[in-house]
Amino acid sequence: MTVSAAMALPEEAPPLYGPPKLRSGAGLERAIQSITVSLQALERRRLRFRLAAFTLARTGILVIRRAVDPDVLEPIAALAERTWAEVSALAPGQSHPVALLNRDQHRVLKGYKALEESVQPVINVRHGEDDGMMDVFHPEELAAELREPILSCLHERLVADLAGLAFGQKLEVSCRNLYVNRGVRHTRFFHCDGQGLKVKTFVYLTPVRSLEDGPYCYIPGSHLDVLLRRRNQAFNKDHQFNLHEYRQVSDKHALPIFAEPGDLVISAQHGAHRGLPQAPSARRAVLVNVFKP
Repeated sequence: MTVSAAMALPEEAPPLYGPPKLRSGAGLERAIQSITVSLQALERRRLRFRLAAFTLARTGILVIRRAVDPDVLEPIAALAERTWAEVSALAPGQSHPVALLNRDQHRVLKGYKALEESVQPVINVRHGEDDGMMDVFHPEELAAELREPILSCLHERLVADLAGLAFGQKLEVSCRNLYVNRGVRHTRFFHCDGQGLKVKTFVYLTPVRSLEDGPYCYIPGSHLDVLLRRRNQAFNKDHQFNLHEYRQVSDKHALPIFAEPGDLVISAQHGAHRGLPQAPSARRAVLVNVFKP
């Protein structure tokens, strides 16, 4: 796949933020190729599997192209569209017919742990920095006929084995999500999700082909860079920022990950990452898995 940074959004340069340089052009092509593997190679060749695990351990990110047939994803993408439309049509205070709904001041569940442990699907409509994002917890419970297709396309056993080999710990799925974005204009700067091991996977339901689509970005090797972490933690402490922000990374390069429906990305969340802001007209839908020891 040819990656593109066409129609790029204006670069952010707020105070107290030294962003990394985004790879582009041939340099991005080479960098992405070095972290890319096919599903067939992983399943058929043990050596290729071990090399992919080594790449994930070293860089913190791995791309598996066409991990899912795009035709299989069409009804799941339609579910994302339908759920967004259903929630948008609800009047304030109205409930969703299938899922618990957290929206505006009407929040049935509070706190990530409660969302993660809910036995019902939860539609969490974000506001503030992530205005324009709908985060569905347990999407496999939204429609009975799509439960098995959703679980199948996430390749959970393969990912658990691959990430377990990469990081030397047994990993299990702790939560499944469906992210639906509509013109998210403000997103958190580069950050990590804590120093403990947490792995996320992203299965793309819609294409992400330019910076306007708000691609996921990652600084390769940052999960292993202790000096970079300490430098940013000291800066955060001095300026009263969240401990896990990465605001001083101007000497680093980040990879924007462009993808087609069916591509799967594995990311070590203790590395520096972010989703870029989108153009107002941009749309994106992604199935997400969270793995923890």
